[in-house]
Amino acid sequence: MKPTEVRRQLLDEHALLRAMMADARTLAASTAERSAALHEALAEIAEALRAHNVHEEELTEQVLPMLDGWGNTRKDVMRDEHVAEHRELYEALLVATTTPDRRLAAATANAVFDQMLAHMDREERVLLAEDVLSDEELPPDSFGG
Repeated sequence: MKPTEVRRQLLDEHALLRAMMADARTLAASTAERSAALHEALAEIAEALRAHNVHEEELTEQVLPMLDGWGNTRKDVMRDEHVAEHRELYEALLVATTTPDRRLAAATANAVFDQMLAHMDREERVLLAEDVLSDEELPPDSFGG
């Protein structure tokens, strides 16, 4: 698969995750009766994120190292951030499930969504940028060099 095709697929998945988080934020802001719905939305996001990250790592496993000298570093950074992202999301899911305080559940979920959005934005700038996942060869210092 060409780097531009990898990029397009992963950006589409990021768009889907952003839409899921926007819907969950709406649930978090709604009435207390919706706390079960927030829990369900968080569980769906956790599964979608897991599937996306596996897919992203599979698609970029071969592509990133071939792009330039920073490819393996990009791959390692992405994996480390995915592990942290999953831990934070599952902690939010635990809080949303176990706390009777709907405001705490909503605040915890929204904080994780903010972190996930920042992660995706950073990933899109550094790993999935058009000048990185290009079908053309990159110069050797294109990753912060």
